[in-house]
Amino acid sequence: MNRKIRLYAAVTLVALFVAGCSGPCDSLKSITAPALRSGSADFATYVAMGTSISAGGQSGGLVETHQAHAFPALFARQVGMSPFTYARITADGIPPLLRLVSLSPLEISNEGRTMGAPRTEDLAQGTAFHNLGIYGSVLYDVGDSTRYYLGGDANPYSPYFGIVVRHRGTILSEAASLNPTFISLEYGANEVLSAALVGSGTPAFSVGQFTAILNGTLAGMAALMPDAKLAICNVPDVTSIPYVTTVKPYVVSPAGTHIPLIGPEGPLSESDYLLLTAIDSLNVGTGVPIPAGGNGRPLLGRQVLDADEAASLQAAVDGYNTAIAAAASGHAAALVDLNTLLRQMATTGFVVGGVRYTAAFISGGLFSLDGVHPTDLAQGIIANAMIQSVNARFGASVPLVDLRDAASWSASRARPAIEESGGWPRIEGLDEVLRYLVRPM
Repeated sequence: MNRKIRLYAAVTLVALFVAGCSGPCDSLKSITAPALRSGSADFATYVAMGTSISAGGQSGGLVETHQAHAFPALFARQVGMSPFTYARITADGIPPLLRLVSLSPLEISNEGRTMGAPRTEDLAQGTAFHNLGIYGSVLYDVGDSTRYYLGGDANPYSPYFGIVVRHRGTILSEAASLNPTFISLEYGANEVLSAALVGSGTPAFSVGQFTAILNGTLAGMAALMPDAKLAICNVPDVTSIPYVTTVKPYVVSPAGTHIPLIGPEGPLSESDYLLLTAIDSLNVGTGVPIPAGGNGRPLLGRQVLDADEAASLQAAVDGYNTAIAAAASGHAAALVDLNTLLRQMATTGFVVGGVRYTAAFISGGLFSLDGVHPTDLAQGIIANAMIQSVNARFGASVPLVDLRDAASWSASRARPAIEESGGWPRIEGLDEVLRYLVRPM
């Protein structure tokens, strides 16, 4: 094959002697932490409801090492709430997390890793968990348990519902049972992500349906938890994540021209997106024109998100976020702008300790090995964005997270250099670890 992107081994282990952020991230830095003041909010009992982002999902799974760095756990620590409980997953996670097997050439796999399990003492906890973030959940799941155990406990849609909710009711009823004084709500990403992951432009719910579900959910929360203050996250643009943006829809000829790859309906345009799951096919020449060294066979539809499909999902995100902004205003909630935050990750990035971190796959340091979930460092940045919004809305003075504590030995510290050569990286098990995010229809 002609020249294509390969990620090579020249690993730079970044020593993060972080004094906070600088450059585009100045507003997120933490140099001296002011004394905690809650303002008009009350952080005595904080409950998080959300997706795998709230749960601390990373590199295709959930494990306690990273659950402790999820933005709700960081927020709870900053407001002085202890304990902040969640269902801790042991060993290498559920499912076992992807890991870097080789850096030259780049190979990512979860082969040989040990399937984790929830800690027995956590499952036996007599009260609801404070972190009710569930891998694969959508907003509809907050008040309706229909999808929780599809296929029964032996073959659930997602094992996380059984682990977190434990047949005790709904996410909403579990949250209400704790009589929370403060709640974060983070939904909407999976409604569009489940489509993007399989190359579809049709979100799980239309904008009208999502708006109705959102208003109904907030009405239910107000009825059951009338005194709780809220922070509501909006929805990131899923076409900005490395899962969608890493593989270009073309190869580069020796002369430097772009040769379109072959999609299910012919040559791809430069406005189309190839998904990370297309890499296995590209490695055997599928999707690559014969003159460029491939076999000339087309890629599958589920490996491509074309320009029209991407535009449809972006329109859904815009519509969802309009509804979320209106709801946040109507319920006097803090609005956490994850959409703008992810856009900055994908464009200018964040400078931390003199190092620029971006959304680039692996080398950027802000997204984990599945190309979907944030690293621990990015979770710290999200936590600080939430703290800023909460402080502004409620007149509080919650101290920002020190990003030296948020960063860990994850993809935020191992940053291979990018060089150009022949071939694509090898990623094994990506479809399997992301299957819990695809909504069954």
